[in-house]
Amino acid sequence: MKKLLVFVVLLAAGAGAAYHFGYLDRFLPGAFAARLIPKDPKLLAYFRPDAQELLILQATEAKFPLPEESRQRMAKDGREFYDKTGIDLSKDVDAVALADRLLVVRGRFDWGKLGAFLQSEGYTLTELEGVPAAVQSRSASVALDGKYLLMGRRAELKRALERKREGRGLENGSPIVKAIDEVGWTHALLGGVTSGSRLSSQGNEELRMQSAVGALDAEADGLGLRAVALTGSKEQGEALHATLEMLRKTAVLQLSILPKAELRTLRDSLEGAKLEVDPQGRVSGAIRFPYALLDQASANLSSAQLPSTLQSLQLADEGEDTELTAPTAAASQPAAKDAPTPATTAAVSPRLDWKPPVFGLVLLVLALVTMGAQTRPGLFNVLFHPLFLLPFLVATLGVFVFRWTGHSGGVFDLLQLPMPEWHRFVSVPLAQPVGLSAALPMLIAILSGPVTLLRRFAAGLAVGFSGYLVGKALAGGSLALIPPAYTVIWFAGNALAALLLARLTIPPRVSRKK
Repeated sequence: MKKLLVFVVLLAAGAGAAYHFGYLDRFLPGAFAARLIPKDPKLLAYFRPDAQELLILQATEAKFPLPEESRQRMAKDGREFYDKTGIDLSKDVDAVALADRLLVVRGRFDWGKLGAFLQSEGYTLTELEGVPAAVQSRSASVALDGKYLLMGRRAELKRALERKREGRGLENGSPIVKAIDEVGWTHALLGGVTSGSRLSSQGNEELRMQSAVGALDAEADGLGLRAVALTGSKEQGEALHATLEMLRKTAVLQLSILPKAELRTLRDSLEGAKLEVDPQGRVSGAIRFPYALLDQASANLSSAQLPSTLQSLQLADEGEDTELTAPTAAASQPAAKDAPTPATTAAVSPRLDWKPPVFGLVLLVLALVTMGAQTRPGLFNVLFHPLFLLPFLVATLGVFVFRWTGHSGGVFDLLQLPMPEWHRFVSVPLAQPVGLSAALPMLIAILSGPVTLLRRFAAGLAVGFSGYLVGKALAGGSLALIPPAYTVIWFAGNALAALLLARLTIPPRVSRKK
């Protein structure tokens, strides 16, 4: 009965840890969250309170039908993007927001892998406002604040993080937020502009708008577009309504003359469009585009452009970023993509990844449960013994005290990494699969046979490696010399081997003599 109770507690703890770190959402997308994400104050808090333009993509709902060829190509490019960055676009990204040349993505991201990819592209790993970041002098910089990934100029990222921390970003009273409230936030794609934006007027004073918002949704028979424009008075609303009606009828007339079949479908959509105006000057409209109209456009769409997003956003610093640490001259030169990057050249963020030690603790409980009641030592007696705890922490977190002491460069950057990642110090392809395996715990376990004092040390190291490798198996990734189809098997198999070594080396409880 006691073992059953321990197993239930262990299962609950493991499920809680998986939910906390986002693994349940990764493997069961949509099972624990609404498909459409409502207004997210934390996401909006990064943007300026006077922002005049805002675009939001709800990635959990933006599932538009595509031709089979396009879908296969995008799936292939998505796998390549995942292998490089550790980001599964279909599972890890929840929402994307863009305003004032700042892009914020909400989801689940592995900075260890993403940072390594950015470093291979010539970025310098550092930190901004206490969060890990990657910067480059004349390109968009990147920062990861929890589950929010920010892209933009370094100075803008710094200001965005400050706004979030101080609560000075977009809020319910902001004009753009109130404008989007008109159509609601639960749509696949949202976009809005307010007065003062270059998009809110085309120079005609009679058509000047206080705000304009559009929402796009995937429906059963096509894409549905709704839009609301607030002009401020009945006269201006009627003028805008008349102008839009004239443009619609002109387009329908022109499409009627052209013989192409696809244009006839577009004409039918324009003929079915609805435009209304109310006494307050609010102009609203709705139109539906059949999916057939999108086939040709989607055939040219490819997520292969996504990995080059960082390079395409060539944003000049404009002298704003001199207050931040400039990247070194060596880092400004793009590194060879295929060459291994030694860890001693990379800055390590002070933010700790607590997933490996949590996994290790759960695995330790599992190992103890398999021992007999007479020989099973207490959990805390094992965990808090110095010879167990120190190698366990080094294997899962590294010598993390160096992250706050100011020691950096050379061997200090290496020691700050978890022990399985110390393979980066060796520029040999074989070092990575050996480092990310149970080889080192096995060696220490063999040495602990004749040296009893090493048994606790070997157990702590084995549990730490097992927890770290479980995290790698869940996060996915690539390994040198290991085919991509077998990387998860490699991590999981070596995690199991390390756990078995821990089970064999944990010293049993010594019975007290009466």
